[in-house]
Amino acid sequence: MRRVIVDVDVGTDDAWAILLLLKCEKRYNYKVEAITCTHGNTDVEHGARNVLRVLTAINRLDIPVYKGATEPIVTPTPVREKPFHGVDGFADLVLKDEIDKSLIQRDHAVNELRRRILENPGGMSLIFIGPLTNLALCVKLYPETRGQIRDLYVMGGNRYGMGNVTKSAEFNFWADPEAAHIVFNNLPCPITLLPWETCLSEQKTIPMEWRMKIVGDTSNRAVQLLNQAEGKIFAGRPFWRPCDAFLAAVFIDPDIVVKAENFHVDIELTGSLTRGQMVLDHLKSKVENVKLVDKIKNEQFKLLMLYAADHDVEHQL
Repeated sequence: MRRVIVDVDVGTDDAWAILLLLKCEKRYNYKVEAITCTHGNTDVEHGARNVLRVLTAINRLDIPVYKGATEPIVTPTPVREKPFHGVDGFADLVLKDEIDKSLIQRDHAVNELRRRILENPGGMSLIFIGPLTNLALCVKLYPETRGQIRDLYVMGGNRYGMGNVTKSAEFNFWADPEAAHIVFNNLPCPITLLPWETCLSEQKTIPMEWRMKIVGDTSNRAVQLLNQAEGKIFAGRPFWRPCDAFLAAVFIDPDIVVKAENFHVDIELTGSLTRGQMVLDHLKSKVENVKLVDKIKNEQFKLLMLYAADHDVEHQL
């Protein structure tokens, strides 16, 4: 059985990744051990509350939740004109839920990462779908963890220099470029990365109408909450783009990957126009450190999302 820690900055697509990962545990033989939270789509306080909202809705409060980094390694925090997911990560809905914030663990996420990695040397998978600050701090504070991680899955970066928050940078890496640089230059474990351009190409197979009328037609309380948030966030947009869920699907079922290529990657830290951009070594002058996912089986992904929303499609998986 694979064991995994998920690091999030919830975010509606993070919420879908959590739903998908928890729904598929038994079928695909892995166990989500903990969820750690970082700054990113929203601040770490809102992010942790949003995780609890999802876990409460699907009755999975057995998963411990930890708060981590509140800001990037190099401050001040970059400023955005308008957060895509809203200030609170869930489209700034006025929610009347009754989450129990005392369920958020007291230990810091970075210390918890260290503890769990070292207790299971070579046995812990990591899924990071927000800025990489918690992991970068962990491997710097506790260098003994670097060689003890089984594998790492990352949503972030850009294959062709296409940005979504600046002209040249994808949000997760732009939000903490130093953290991304530290991670890719210090971890010897296999790293699988799903970049921004893959999200753009995959979204074209998922109409927003299908998302709302088919996937969203369920009694699953977490999905009903996401129906409200994404109905507001994606209003007027023709396609649905659950970036973090794409990566979760790759972890769950590696056979879903249709096309991937290995590269050595690093992060631009000082460019006045390109800070946060992921740079690929097309010259093949350095040892490859990342498997870059270019395409997945979109029909299989759609089945997984239906399954996560409690539709009766298990026999088709």
